[in-house]
Amino acid sequence: MRLFLLALMIVFGPAAAAAENWVRGDGGAATRSELDTDLVAAPFVLLGETHDNPHHHAAQAALLRSMVGAGRKPAIVWEMAPRDRQPAIDAWAAGPHSNDPQGFAKAVRWADGGWPDFALYRPIVEVAIAAGLKMVAGDLASGSTFAIARGGLAALGDRMVDSWKLSDPLPDDAIAAHLDAVFDGHCRLVPRERLGAMVDVQVARDASLAAAMLRHSDGAVLIAGRGHVRADIGVPLHLRRLAPGKKAVAVGLNEGSTDGAFDWVRVFPAAERDDPCESLRQRLQSQK
Repeated sequence: MRLFLLALMIVFGPAAAAAENWVRGDGGAATRSELDTDLVAAPFVLLGETHDNPHHHAAQAALLRSMVGAGRKPAIVWEMAPRDRQPAIDAWAAGPHSNDPQGFAKAVRWADGGWPDFALYRPIVEVAIAAGLKMVAGDLASGSTFAIARGGLAALGDRMVDSWKLSDPLPDDAIAAHLDAVFDGHCRLVPRERLGAMVDVQVARDASLAAAMLRHSDGAVLIAGRGHVRADIGVPLHLRRLAPGKKAVAVGLNEGSTDGAFDWVRVFPAAERDDPCESLRQRLQSQK
């Protein structure tokens, strides 16, 4: 039933555009046409989702379709694809099954990544395939997350640390905001002093995604979780450090409220899911 509703949203998306309730980052109401104009003009567009929310993926596909219809040919950078999967993605794109979205999922090894069902993301991939857009693996290479958690940002190696400008520390307020986000993301059940390594991982992933977006002449669209898309501390911060003066537009696809540091926000119904805090609470108790 969920996939059927998703299909209906995609089919009737253009007709329903007038009813979309978009809000600017400063809280002011705006129209979808104003948003589309902003997205077409910006080299970098970041579409922040909640991973298991089908409404968010339908919106991402619709926004991408509008950009393509206006003549843009951005690369699509995926949080869900580790950098070491790029050769497999390129082989799929150059092969006889390049029109099959499932081929992209196989190239990325989607089923092994712990992400929600690929069917939720398929509409985005279909738009990209139809427009001939390049698919880009944006996340850290497999295994890097654990290395950074153990050894800090230095585990990336000097070349990446320097080219991603991670040798220049982020502002103290950005690090504090990252720590707040990680603390909240762990349901405030893990002591803050134990979460510093997670902040390093988040910063490294944001920098990786930003660097991947910068490699393409017609700009790039990022498909990622909302935390990565935050304009104050996420990928946009790294884009400003790596490419000052180039515009990036952060779109927050939210659940329940317009809160968040984004340039544009739209609120959708929450997806049905179990309480993640309860699951974490049980795991922590079992480790005692």
